[in-house]
Amino acid sequence: MTSAPPVRAQERSFSWAWPAFDLVYLALMFVTATVRMGGRDYPGPELTTLVIVSWVPLLVRRRHPAAVLLAVVVVEAVHMTTVQTAGVNLTANIAMGAFQPVPLASIAAAFTLAAKRPGRAGWGPGVLAALVLLGTGIVSHGHSLLVTSFVVFDLMIMAVGAGVLVSLRRERIARDERDRQAEIRGEVVAERIRIAQDLHDVLAHHLTLVNAQAGVAGYLLRSDPAAASDALRDIAGNTRRALDELRATVGMLREDDVAAEPLKPTPGTAQLGELLEGFRSAGARVSFGTTGEPQPLPAGKDLAVYRIVQEAVTNATKHAPGAPVEVGLHWQRRSLSVAVTNPAPAGRPAGFQGPGTRHGLIGMRERAVTAGGTLTAGPTSTGGFDVRASIPVHPDSEETS
Repeated sequence: MTSAPPVRAQERSFSWAWPAFDLVYLALMFVTATVRMGGRDYPGPELTTLVIVSWVPLLVRRRHPAAVLLAVVVVEAVHMTTVQTAGVNLTANIAMGAFQPVPLASIAAAFTLAAKRPGRAGWGPGVLAALVLLGTGIVSHGHSLLVTSFVVFDLMIMAVGAGVLVSLRRERIARDERDRQAEIRGEVVAERIRIAQDLHDVLAHHLTLVNAQAGVAGYLLRSDPAAASDALRDIAGNTRRALDELRATVGMLREDDVAAEPLKPTPGTAQLGELLEGFRSAGARVSFGTTGEPQPLPAGKDLAVYRIVQEAVTNATKHAPGAPVEVGLHWQRRSLSVAVTNPAPAGRPAGFQGPGTRHGLIGMRERAVTAGGTLTAGPTSTGGFDVRASIPVHPDSEETS
């Protein structure tokens, strides 16, 4: 709202600037017509009429640049042909101004047309207009004003060149703006994909646990009410954690909420034990082992490892219920290898894969690639499923140094 008044003020300034410029340009044309003979020599009725007639079309040159250029070139060609501005014995200074105010109107029209045309398209009409004026001067006055005719030609070419530069600069600015907008759209799409991945991982993980715990609670409700109560408490805890993570993810889109309520730290490898314990509380058989010396990971890579393990174990418990899941981290000096494997579930044929959208596999692979690593996932020869990821330990700047 606050930016509207300056914009309107700028538009008003432009609306007054163009008529003022046109009036100044008319005055300049009369000045050059007055001093054309090397001193003050006021133009007569015929020259005055031609000056005004060649100037009037310039008032609409921004709307109809091609038509205006044609009109003023015709008028100034008539001017060069019919108006006797000097005698046969001309000094150099007087000869250079013999055609004044030609070609001031054509210069303005040629510049405007070149500036309005895209790229270098203004060169054709501008050069043609310059050649017409050059030919008119040579045919009308022969060699006596040959230098003056070429001065007219050169001025026209310079005006066209200046207009083309303006057009190219405007196109470059527009292209840079389009590139900037495309980059912004790309960043928005990437951020939406990242948020969608987070939402998918959070919901899939916690809803899988809630579903498993609800089944356990229903089974134990009559035979072991105390154990059923524990399972129901686990359901409440998982739903609360799911809501917290959803609030943290969605809250990133609203700066006011983020400022008002500090968010929990981003999960990483340090929280894997708590993550897997939640699966165990839902009845899953998950083992966890590490080898090598753990190293601190950048926040983005740390989160990627956590989400990959979370999604892989979630898929294993959903598609191979009852089958044990093995999670392993193998720390090396330059990389961290992550492995999540499970055998085929009891009563399922080898190579069986449960129903799903495969969004989880796509999300895991995208997370690994974003972290600078790789990920492979697929059935094993024994009928189980295997997910393996390799994540660089050091930041990219250190790896390439």
